[in-house]
Amino acid sequence: MSNRIYGPSSHTEDPDRYKHGGLHPLVIGDSIHDGRYRIIHKLGSGSFSTVWLARDTLSNKYVSLKVLDASTPLGSKELRILHHIAASSLEHPGRQYVTHLLDNFVIEGPNGQHRCLVTEAAGQRLSRKPESKVGSLDQARRTGLQIAQALGFLHAIEIAHGDCYTSNILTRLQNFDDWSEEDIYETMGQPVKHMVWRLDGDPRGDNAPEYTVQVGNVAALDARLATDRIVLVDFGEAFYHEERPKKIVTPAPFASPEIVFGTEITPAHDQWAFACILYEIAADHSLFKMIFGWFNDTLKDQVAMLGKPPQDAWERWDGRTKYFHHDGTPKEAEGRRLTVRPLTLKQRVRNISKPLAERNYGSPSELNEPLSEELQGLYDLLRGLLVYDPTSRSSFDEVQAHSFFAQGCPTIL
Repeated sequence: MSNRIYGPSSHTEDPDRYKHGGLHPLVIGDSIHDGRYRIIHKLGSGSFSTVWLARDTLSNKYVSLKVLDASTPLGSKELRILHHIAASSLEHPGRQYVTHLLDNFVIEGPNGQHRCLVTEAAGQRLSRKPESKVGSLDQARRTGLQIAQALGFLHAIEIAHGDCYTSNILTRLQNFDDWSEEDIYETMGQPVKHMVWRLDGDPRGDNAPEYTVQVGNVAALDARLATDRIVLVDFGEAFYHEERPKKIVTPAPFASPEIVFGTEITPAHDQWAFACILYEIAADHSLFKMIFGWFNDTLKDQVAMLGKPPQDAWERWDGRTKYFHHDGTPKEAEGRRLTVRPLTLKQRVRNISKPLAERNYGSPSELNEPLSEELQGLYDLLRGLLVYDPTSRSSFDEVQAHSFFAQGCPTIL
């Protein structure tokens, strides 16, 4: 028998998350914090929050309003990290690419107390531009340098982001504070609402909103307002350099070996994640695949690229003997299990110059061919980051100074 309370929604956050200790119920037109912030549209939702486009009626600006669930401590680490960033006086080119806290406050609702974080409104998540030609590295250079500078700034002030991946890198928008709400809806579409109802037929009550809201058309907002600059957001998994978090929740294709094998997590996780992002911008697909399992495919693919990891990490993976011999070489497929085929980093980089349908494991003759000068530069950068030993990964100072970025478009300062 189902324990659900509300009818499910496949288009928005799960209505059952609106309960004591859960999300705060909000609908379009609501005002919070003594009427200062008015809810205009939906920007997104995460594991522990909803994110809204809101109008700051005091400063007459559009902002991003993140409302954390009631299970998140009011003095959360994310808030402390954002305060730490704001308090830093360090002059660094990456500072402009990191989101800044504009306001924060606590609201009381039927599900508890909720910390609210106000930052600048931003656009779409990072992806390769559809007009980019196959093999072009222009966007990887330009955007990759900005990401490296953003992470370099954070590391310079002793902060690791922890969850740096494409959904947490957004497009910085031109100012649109003079837009009316009608302009917003004309661009993003009218809010699409899904009524919330109890499965047992009882009245809905106060814990859940009257309706949930689909994310608006942020792509259309981008089309009118996008700049060529990024902004790094969401510090929910961030940590100080002296800390060693027991766990980080981040998508498997961007997870470092420390996370997938379960060894000690250090700030060098950010370098690994950065390399995965840079490759994805260049190749238009992820460096590591995830098909059937959260970490299982990533574990196999990391070993297929880098070979056997250090013994401590290797022995932590219970499933290793299904796919690999004790020396890290792949086994033949048995039953329904797929064969793991070695695919080196160099061949993955070589494949960037090919249409998707022609990318392959490389013939013996091709594997011995040199890369183009452009691809060699990218390969040299990536192989300094994609190593099992976190202490051996290039620092972000070294990344920013790498020759790969020398031919790129200049960063806006």
